[in-house]
Amino acid sequence: MMASPPEMNKTKDEGVEPLKKHIQNWQDLLVEALYNIAPLLDHMIAAHVLTQENYFEVQAEKTPQNKARKLLEVVQHQMDEEKALHFIECLKKCKEHYPRLKDWLTTDAGIKRGPTEQKLRKQMSELCLRLGHLVTPISMRLFSGGTLSQFELEQVQASTTPFLQNKTLLSLCLAKGEKTCLSFYQAFHSEDSMLAKDIDECSSSSSLKNWDCTFNPVQSEASFQAPTGSLDFSVGHPVPVVSRPFESLPPLTTASVASLSSCSTAVEETHPLSAQLQDLTLKMEYGGEIELRPEEKELIREVTRLLGLELGSGMTLNLCELGLALGLPRGVVRESLFELESAGDLTQLAAVVHCFMEKTQDQNRLLHKIGACNTKRLMLSERGRLLLALLQEVTADINSSFEDVLQKCRHLFHFVMRDCFAEVEEDPSGASWTGPLATVRLLKKNVLVDRAAIQELEDCWGEETAESYQQSLRILAQLLRDLFPLLDSVEFDGNLQGEIYRCKPRRLHRVTKFKGLPPRMIYRVLTRKGAHSVSKDATGSVSRTAVTRQYKDICLKVANLLAKVSTEGNSKDLMQAEISDIIREIQLTLSKPEFTYDSFDAGIKLRLLSLVEFDPIALDIPALITLHWNTVSILAKYLKTSDRHAFQFNIEYVRMQQCLASLQGICSVRDPVTIDNGVEEVFCFLTSGPALFLVCLHCRGYRDGKYFMCNEPLCFQVFGLPETAMQEVESLGGKVLTVEKGKIWLREDCQEGLKTRLEAVSQSHSTLLQEGSCCFLVKSFSTECEVKFTFKNNKITATAEKNSEVL
Repeated sequence: MMASPPEMNKTKDEGVEPLKKHIQNWQDLLVEALYNIAPLLDHMIAAHVLTQENYFEVQAEKTPQNKARKLLEVVQHQMDEEKALHFIECLKKCKEHYPRLKDWLTTDAGIKRGPTEQKLRKQMSELCLRLGHLVTPISMRLFSGGTLSQFELEQVQASTTPFLQNKTLLSLCLAKGEKTCLSFYQAFHSEDSMLAKDIDECSSSSSLKNWDCTFNPVQSEASFQAPTGSLDFSVGHPVPVVSRPFESLPPLTTASVASLSSCSTAVEETHPLSAQLQDLTLKMEYGGEIELRPEEKELIREVTRLLGLELGSGMTLNLCELGLALGLPRGVVRESLFELESAGDLTQLAAVVHCFMEKTQDQNRLLHKIGACNTKRLMLSERGRLLLALLQEVTADINSSFEDVLQKCRHLFHFVMRDCFAEVEEDPSGASWTGPLATVRLLKKNVLVDRAAIQELEDCWGEETAESYQQSLRILAQLLRDLFPLLDSVEFDGNLQGEIYRCKPRRLHRVTKFKGLPPRMIYRVLTRKGAHSVSKDATGSVSRTAVTRQYKDICLKVANLLAKVSTEGNSKDLMQAEISDIIREIQLTLSKPEFTYDSFDAGIKLRLLSLVEFDPIALDIPALITLHWNTVSILAKYLKTSDRHAFQFNIEYVRMQQCLASLQGICSVRDPVTIDNGVEEVFCFLTSGPALFLVCLHCRGYRDGKYFMCNEPLCFQVFGLPETAMQEVESLGGKVLTVEKGKIWLREDCQEGLKTRLEAVSQSHSTLLQEGSCCFLVKSFSTECEVKFTFKNNKITATAEKNSEVL
């Protein structure tokens, strides 16, 4: 049995001891035990707990003891309590490598916790199982009250099932300590006091006959169906209704889709990965199959481990992105996925790995590329996952040719395509909504959409038959995967074209005059009790009446939120109004000047119009209620005050300068901030190694209600200069950024007239002069560097923030 260090005895009765202090108190044991630190570092990198820079710092130490000390130093000085908890979790995952820590990892000795935190730890298993979709309104309450940050809210929403969302939320609360745990229980009691009381009673009696507190998280999440207690909807935020957990839905296949309706309440058992791989073959849509060799299956297992994924037959990832990260052409990856009979994640991963190995026969090359992948780039936003789940849910009985089934599919496809249009179109307000086929034709004009996929959808939907709808399912599913990535508009992709990486945002960001509302105003509306309670029928399942009441509550919250944006407000008391009157009020409010495309996000406006036009009961699609709740969540998040509403830096391209490194990605470190009469934002540039590169960008936004776009100071490129003319150009003024053979890049400085002088020299030497947006030369010293861009006095400037120099 381990002895307590002196410090531990000292704090035994002095309140809660932080986890980092606990780690520090056991530093001697940890330094001695972590003699082989590589497995722990691998787990921390995969979980995004440790940066590449920290990884290299630790590995640079000469002895195992010094490597362990360096890692613990990073934990103490660069991690908060939440990250420290993730460090412990990574350590537990590879505990077989550290036998000396066996006892230390299986006890909480020395960590004193508050009573509410202890209660949450005791109830965590049951809460994960029974909260269900209550996680959405509870997390929104915590976010509105400032307990959860926006990043933490997105972490919860990024989880693929309600079970995992609950687990993530509870882990965050535990990591934050006693006060946050208390806030969680307050929010829980506000949402469903009956369920909270039931769990408390079960916990206090310690007789949870129906709930195993030592459950296997993987098995329980897959096999769980919420008991009736968790479906006791609250008045304020009822639970969205779905007939079965998303992860239990079978994949979309033309062969199996007909059988789905016969098992609408069955829950698919999750087999271990080994069993799934043993039976895995790549079946093609039009007959034939590819038998995977044993070594390929073992490689798929290793790829899954390196990516840190738990794959099944559900659709929660965009595996096409993985193919692109491996260097395969987009068209090749698409064809290999579209030919499959199944659209499940595991099948698609196997197809991508098989395609790569078929072309290269280089296993080491594959694993090296997989190790450099950012798993988050494969993940979908919460909206994307919900849309895919809805697609699987509603099309379960598409094989029957009954007109009511086909009509339901038409409504579904129309809703989904409108949502896609809201995601990618800058101003969708003038579009005509006559049906799914009309929306497909509108999307063909958008540069952000894969035109080949859209054309194939148009061909399939030309004939509105069960067979044509079946053929379109995988294409529509891939379209959703492409258009709804987890990473948002502050992430840029660089597509190499010649010497230049042309950059585009991962997701569309609309800049408007809208400034936002104080969080307290949003919180009051979201926490206001609805007009009716929700009941169940005699079987214990949620009735259609319950869905109707949820829908009214959703519309009521939307109407009240929009009234806060409107300058006229809303003098009507809609609490007792009919649903039709509430819908008319929403439509009337959205027609006001405050909601034009330049004053309010047009995509959110279109989703709100879809919310009132697609009644779940009228269309016989109850599962739509989940999407409508998500729309409320998106609206509430958008309405919060943010400088990002009215401003954006837009990176046009990156040009690597005489180096072997490649651009891996660009992301905003934090939202733009208005300060010192300017706006500034820090960007992180990810490269394959230390690099020298040019960054070209501009900014746009609204200032005093007027739109502006700034790309100054301008940059000029002169091509075809003879050696004798180089010094002449350099003497004209301006900041010389870089010089290559016959080429020179200059940026305007305080001297005026640079363009006129360059035009004169260009004419005299018969050279080519090009004018472009503002450019800066960045020198990075690592695979990650940070640069701060500032817009002030109608000029853009740049300064080095981390691991970089800027000219």
